[in-house]
Amino acid sequence: MFGKAFITIGAAVGIGAYAMGSFSGSNARVVGASPDAVRSALMDLDIREAPGEPATDPSRSGGVEPTFLLSQEGDDMVWTVMSRNDVAVRLIAHLEPVDGGKQTKVTASVERGNAPDDFVAPAFRDRKVTLGLFNAVLNSELDELVAPPLADEATCQKIMDDFAAGNAADGDLQRHDNISDAFGDTAKLSLKLSALEGKLKAAGCPMNDGGPFRPVSSQMSDSSSAPSSPNGEVRFEPGKPMIDVSKDSNGR
Repeated sequence: MFGKAFITIGAAVGIGAYAMGSFSGSNARVVGASPDAVRSALMDLDIREAPGEPATDPSRSGGVEPTFLLSQEGDDMVWTVMSRNDVAVRLIAHLEPVDGGKQTKVTASVERGNAPDDFVAPAFRDRKVTLGLFNAVLNSELDELVAPPLADEATCQKIMDDFAAGNAADGDLQRHDNISDAFGDTAKLSLKLSALEGKLKAAGCPMNDGGPFRPVSSQMSDSSSAPSSPNGEVRFEPGKPMIDVSKDSNGR
């Protein structure tokens, strides 16, 4: 499926947010929507949908099943995670009107509660880790809010076809002279995939919903130094070298 081609890209973004605990280097993001629209979009936010699905395994929190409460405190939306009668953590999204209320500055913060670590999910014991996960799900909800209308299949397919044609016409990508060249081509293709993702998102193409589109082809043109499939097609497989280092320059 088309969307599955970018699951690994989405995962990388999620991991980055998890590790950095930030919105592009800070805990704030300006969203092109009013505070009321942002508040409505965040009503169904669920921290359990963050990378690693935190708090979904009670065996990791002393058998205690956490409860989740959402409240409004002024301009703040507060998700309180309870462990029995104690507070495990408070997740806070501060919504500040910008540009006369046409936009909203969303600032994320986390407050650790008084619940003992033994009865709190590991992801909620460390404030920085929790903040990274909270930012990840916030970003997901906000991205969905401001995403452009879904494009039609033909538009998305043309973007993919143009991408494939550009790769086929790229002589450098088709030539694999040595190991260094192969690694360089891999890095170059990664950058091209990142640019493709941005173009598809801007056009409103679905990225990971299992839609009807085909995945981006990794098939490349013939090359005497690149490994081939039984039917003679040359393929690039992520994580594998594009040349067979067990053979010399004459293919032996």
